[in-house]
Amino acid sequence: MLSMNDTLQTNYLGWDRPLLHRAIETLVKNYQHDSLFDLSSLICVLPTAYSAYRFEKLVKEVSARLGLSLSQPKTITLGQLPEQLYTPRRNLAIEFEQTLAWSAALAETNPDELAPLVPTLPHKHEVDSWMELAATIRGLYEDLSSNQLSFSSVAEVTESASDTRRWDLLAKLYSRYLSTINEAGLSDPHFERRYMIDRGLCASEKTVVLIGTSDLSHLQLAMLKAFQGRIIDMIAAPIDHASHFDAFGCIETAKWTNWELPLRDEQLIAAGDIADQSTAVAEVYQLFASQFSAEEITIGVTDETQVAPIEFEMRGAGVNSFRNLGWTVNRTAIGRLLNITAAHLKSKTWQTLATLVRHADVHDWISSYFKNAKVDGDKWLVELDQLLANHFPVGLGDELASIAKEKHPQAIEVARRIEKWLAPFSGFDRPLGKWCESISEWLRSLYSDEMLKGHTPLGTEPMANARNAMAFGSVLGLLERFSAVNAELDLEIDGANAMQMIVNRTAELRVVDIQEPDDVKILGWLDLALDDANAIVVAGLNHPYVPSAVTNDAFLPGMLRTQLKMSDNERRYARDVYHMQLLLSTRQAVRFVVGSKSADGSPTPPSRLLGAATEIDTARRIRNLLSQQRPKTTITHVWDATGERTNITIPKLPASTGQCPVQSMSVTAFRDYLACPYRFYLRHVLKQKPLDDLSNELAANQFGDLVHGAVEEFGKSEEKNESDAGRIEESMIRHLRTYAEKRYGKHVSSAVSLQIRQAERRLKTVAIEQAKRIAEGWRIHDTEAVVDDRKNGACIEIDGFKMALRGRLDRIDFHPESGRWAILDYKTHGHKPEKKHLQKTEEGYQWIDLQLPLYRMMIPYLDIDVNPVDVQLGYFNISDKDEETRINIAVFDEALMEQARELILDCVRRIRNEDFQPTNKPIEYDDYAMILQM
Repeated sequence: MLSMNDTLQTNYLGWDRPLLHRAIETLVKNYQHDSLFDLSSLICVLPTAYSAYRFEKLVKEVSARLGLSLSQPKTITLGQLPEQLYTPRRNLAIEFEQTLAWSAALAETNPDELAPLVPTLPHKHEVDSWMELAATIRGLYEDLSSNQLSFSSVAEVTESASDTRRWDLLAKLYSRYLSTINEAGLSDPHFERRYMIDRGLCASEKTVVLIGTSDLSHLQLAMLKAFQGRIIDMIAAPIDHASHFDAFGCIETAKWTNWELPLRDEQLIAAGDIADQSTAVAEVYQLFASQFSAEEITIGVTDETQVAPIEFEMRGAGVNSFRNLGWTVNRTAIGRLLNITAAHLKSKTWQTLATLVRHADVHDWISSYFKNAKVDGDKWLVELDQLLANHFPVGLGDELASIAKEKHPQAIEVARRIEKWLAPFSGFDRPLGKWCESISEWLRSLYSDEMLKGHTPLGTEPMANARNAMAFGSVLGLLERFSAVNAELDLEIDGANAMQMIVNRTAELRVVDIQEPDDVKILGWLDLALDDANAIVVAGLNHPYVPSAVTNDAFLPGMLRTQLKMSDNERRYARDVYHMQLLLSTRQAVRFVVGSKSADGSPTPPSRLLGAATEIDTARRIRNLLSQQRPKTTITHVWDATGERTNITIPKLPASTGQCPVQSMSVTAFRDYLACPYRFYLRHVLKQKPLDDLSNELAANQFGDLVHGAVEEFGKSEEKNESDAGRIEESMIRHLRTYAEKRYGKHVSSAVSLQIRQAERRLKTVAIEQAKRIAEGWRIHDTEAVVDDRKNGACIEIDGFKMALRGRLDRIDFHPESGRWAILDYKTHGHKPEKKHLQKTEEGYQWIDLQLPLYRMMIPYLDIDVNPVDVQLGYFNISDKDEETRINIAVFDEALMEQARELILDCVRRIRNEDFQPTNKPIEYDDYAMILQM
């Protein structure tokens, strides 16, 4: 022990063992009296929450092992230290109240004066954006205050006139902020700290014990220097390195920037992307597990995005892990509910509604309502998706299309139920504190109080896990704190902004699972130095994760920070060199995984920490890492033991029953069977069809239906044989708009509106072609001519088996002078019939679509007296290219048509025999790729 003076004692405890163990041994020597271990007079300060937790746990374990009666110390983190060193004159404003005060200061300022602050100010009604700006200024103020600086002190060193105006403005805003805080009867904590330092009022009866606090801020150091009380400092270093630290155990930057780490080449593991890095971690863990228990091994990460891939890899290797970083509340069911509700309250669209009701707990609540009403409780979501996919409604307040209202009553009822549920957030502005009470009550309307104990919501379904229960309690606690916000600082806003404001605040909350005995810890970089595991593997010894940079601040770039003597990149480098020294010297086994890419795929060079060595060592290590070679280690995963590729159930073909599962077929169904019999089975037997409720524009088939609807209605109208192109166009566009309004209503998305205009443009060319058709003597005989077994007994018979045939022929034309007939199919593309029906192979042409041959087979069931062979078959192409918009009559010789007839019969025969084996050919635009795991 080295005594600096009567009030400051500095202990250099070496780095041959973890600091926490050494520190507790020192405390036992000094504070054990007989069977008592009395630490009640101490405030023990640790750098991070994890080190504080670990210290408390070790103190209890040591006391129990020695049989001592423990009086615990007050254990805090560095962030909590300042308020332990003085007694504030008034209640301190919490962070949210400080943000409100900064927001008030901004609101009191003329917008023209704020121009130097940001290029574009939020709109005056965008309360949340103003709060975010206020929070940014608050963070900037905290950063400066922690370095014993002010806005005015920055203005004094800036060189450009624009920067000076900005900092002068911030200084003026600060004065208004302080006035607002004082008028509310509160104190700003940063002002109070400076006040106590200047007047020598930092004092406490308790002894402050600094344990491994090697990176104190300027403010914390100033408070400790002014502290009238006893301080004990415990430093993880040998006493012969005392020159590398100041009196309070903080690192001396210059000493550590020139330090050479005792790193060995074999301690660096080369890896590629994040998946390979995770594999490397698992390989090292497997190596360590042969020497150490799970409790003795720690996995370190330098970036939070590395955690999930490592967890996945470890879980696959049969190893459970514990993430000390925890989970943000936003990643729990409660957080997701708040996020999607805030989004819905802001826009109130059918899309945000569809997202909201997909939340598991909201889904259960709505399903329960329908079941209680004795309505199919599972149908409502499909109906809602169909409404979105088929009618593209936008705002919930817009009038729905008539067909939409007729076909989707349950979807409309869902919207009504959600509107009623969220009614408390509509209407007039209220203070935020009152909104917090309303949000709390609203949450409890969905989740019972048992949620706090990890029991069941609604008393029916079990909680997914205790993490959601902790998140629920955490959010309720935040709402309770904010509901008691100082009335002088509170602001009146609407419900949507209140919900969004709470969402922004909950983003800062985290919940941590309970660590099980066999879990391997995953710790962040700053927690590793004081961890006491015997073996450690650190993932991501890469730039820019470690050392992390502080040069990307828009207000305080790196050069300005250095000029102001604030914490800068060199300080971060020095801190991390020291931390890495502790990892290398206090652990029995250490490995660092150096990857080449981050989780998002961007390149990540090796960390600058590798430069803490001789030039020769650094060059050799970089060369070795670039080769990305490491000893091969086989990792056995839990999924290696089974041939199953996934837990997704792949529908299996049933055993033959002797009964054909298909009783009738449409024209398009034959094309599906030719492409793949198994996919035909999924679509036409199991009725599994894709449904896209996320698109805000018409799909290709829907756009085709829109155009079809217009020209088919024209074909039924009195103008169908009109010869003037202008009047034809006018009629077609009128029918198009009627069709669109009936299905999509008057309020459509801009994308759908644009598509309707595109369809109108195509119809202009169609009208010209139709006028030519009339001039050639052709007349529209019928449109949408229905052929099916019920109406006219249409079928295909083979070997005594009849397959009902159904189809809807777009258009039948007749030429009175010649007696010719033509069947035309409207197509919204420019391809000729031969291209869509035939595929050229080495053996010749192969049929891939049988539509037109099937139309010929339907002719006998039509009310026309004609030999099918004499009927023209073709397309009326309605392309986006004017030159491709025309009537194209198919040219198929009779040999090809006979081949098509035989293929049709063969399809029916195979379907009757239940032949639905999948094809081995690639499928273009496959709707079933996920089901088939392709």
